[in-house]
Amino acid sequence: MNKMSVTVDALQNAVAVLDRQARVKALNSAAQMMWGSTVAHAQGVTIGHWFEHDETLSKLLQHMAHGKNEVCRGVLRLLRVQDEMTDSVLVHVIVSPVHESAFLGQVDSYCLECHQLGAYENASQDAQWRAQMQNHQLLMRQLAHEVKNPLGGIRGAAQLLQNELEEVAPDLMEYTEMMIAQVDRLKHMVDQFLVPYRQGLAQMQVLNIHVVCESVYRLAQIEFGTQLELIRDYDVSVPDVRGVSDYLQQLLLNLVQNAAQAVLRGAQGAPKVTIRTRVVRHCVVNQIMHPLMVELSVMDNGPGVAPEIYDTLFLPMVSQREGGTGLGLSVAIQIAQQHGGTIEVNSRPGHTQMRVLLPLSKDNRNAKG
Repeated sequence: MNKMSVTVDALQNAVAVLDRQARVKALNSAAQMMWGSTVAHAQGVTIGHWFEHDETLSKLLQHMAHGKNEVCRGVLRLLRVQDEMTDSVLVHVIVSPVHESAFLGQVDSYCLECHQLGAYENASQDAQWRAQMQNHQLLMRQLAHEVKNPLGGIRGAAQLLQNELEEVAPDLMEYTEMMIAQVDRLKHMVDQFLVPYRQGLAQMQVLNIHVVCESVYRLAQIEFGTQLELIRDYDVSVPDVRGVSDYLQQLLLNLVQNAAQAVLRGAQGAPKVTIRTRVVRHCVVNQIMHPLMVELSVMDNGPGVAPEIYDTLFLPMVSQREGGTGLGLSVAIQIAQQHGGTIEVNSRPGHTQMRVLLPLSKDNRNAKG
């Protein structure tokens, strides 16, 4: 292994070294995982083997063929095969010149750095999609007006029921307390759709994401009971995030409910939903590079996202479930965005992962930096 290969492999970002014909000379471990290829199979192969041929790729190939000395950027669609299934993701690529020879200014190779974009950012490449999203958000505010009044009636009924249970069945009051708490949380959420966005940010505080996870886990147990296996896979070293607890609980609950409904429609094996937390490095979210982020994933072994709705997955009224409103994921992506994060989707039959990426709290960013 030459010196360049060793240097590239030490990098944590997905990086490949290419010659001027765009053939792979070196590929680090992160790129091997992202591309689904080994160094042995990749060496000498042009990047057209992995990336969809479009105008952006043609420009990058010409840039390298002419030996240009500038940095070039673009968004490409990466095609890869995993477990005999082909999937594609959008990646932001940065092509930088590498000077190996003694001749000043001569470009011998190029460094290709890849950053996977989130599902929302993938769709946001399309200006028409962004306009459509804004129209749907307006519709959601109108729906919030309609939802607010019935919530007051539900809360009042739950309080009357709680007063009756206090004398005849105090052991059941736990459920009415939960009903009232959830109605209050929903009312708070509805209120936030009806007021300026920045008012919600003022309520942010440092919080432990696992407290949110446990609240959602308990709610899901009550809702779905023994119909499926609900698994917790927490990394206890995950640092705190800054956010609004009610918002994040709603985000995670929506994802868990979607996953549970999917596996109950048809799972590969016994129906399972997993809530997982991790710390991830070097993520590009909203065109900002984050050295560290908190990853909050909901995974299921259901049928996967239907290809025909994949690109509109986060729009309201888009649902795979008969009778579904399609509001759950739309609310979830808005909450993730309000927290400076995003949601990525990786789906195939038998495995769907909704991956929420959230920035660390300011204190933790300073400590880690």
